[in-house]
Amino acid sequence: MVSSFRAVVVGGGCVGAGILYGLAKRGWTDVALLERTQLTAGSTWHAAGLIPSYARSRNVGRMIARSIEIYEGLEAETGQKVGWHKCGQLRIANTRDRLDEYKSYMDVAEVQGVRARIVSPAEAREIWPLLDNKDMLGALYHPDDGHIAPADVTQAMAKGARDLGAKVHLDTEVVGFERMPSGEWKVKTSRGDILCEHVILATGNYARQTGAMLG
Repeated sequence: MVSSFRAVVVGGGCVGAGILYGLAKRGWTDVALLERTQLTAGSTWHAAGLIPSYARSRNVGRMIARSIEIYEGLEAETGQKVGWHKCGQLRIANTRDRLDEYKSYMDVAEVQGVRARIVSPAEAREIWPLLDNKDMLGALYHPDDGHIAPADVTQAMAKGARDLGAKVHLDTEVVGFERMPSGEWKVKTSRGDILCEHVILATGNYARQTGAMLG
C-alpha cells in the first residue's frame, strides 16, 4: 500500500477519531486514520465518558461546551448513537471546607455561563433518592452535566469523517517514520508506506513508543 495524504492520524481511539472528524469538518478531506487493530481497542473502550460542564479554566470550559454541542448533533448527523445523557451531577460536601470550596465555584461558574447551585441535604436527596445524606452539609448541583459512551462516540466520529471523504485504515500498524527531503513524512506501516505532509499521534498509552519512532 503506497498512497499519500495531507495528514495522517495515528490511533483509532476517541481522540484520534475526533481529530480526523475535526479535520474533515474543516475541509481537510485528504486525511487518513491508521489503527493497528480496531477502533476503540485501546483505552477508549473502558473510559468513563463523564462530561462535567464546569471547569476552573475558562478555555477548558469552552472546550467542554463545544464538545457537548458536538455530541448533541452527532447522532443526527451520522445516524449513530453516542450515548449522550444529560443527567446532572451532585458533588457532595461532608465538611465545611468542602462546602466552602463548592461555594467558591459559583463565581467562576457564573462567569462561564455554567448552571450550578448549592443545594441542601434534603434537596440533594430529592434529586437522587438513593443518597445517604445523614452526614451531608450540602452539595453542588450541576443540572447540565452528563455522560457519553466513548466507544459509540468514536464510531460516530469515524463515520462522520468517512462521510466527508476521510479514510480509516484498520489492522494497519505503524512501524516507523522517515522524514523525506521534500519535508514530507513517510509513514511505514504493516501494509505499506504512506506519504503525508503532517503526522498526528493519538496513540494514548502507546504514545511513548510511537513518539520514539519520530526520533
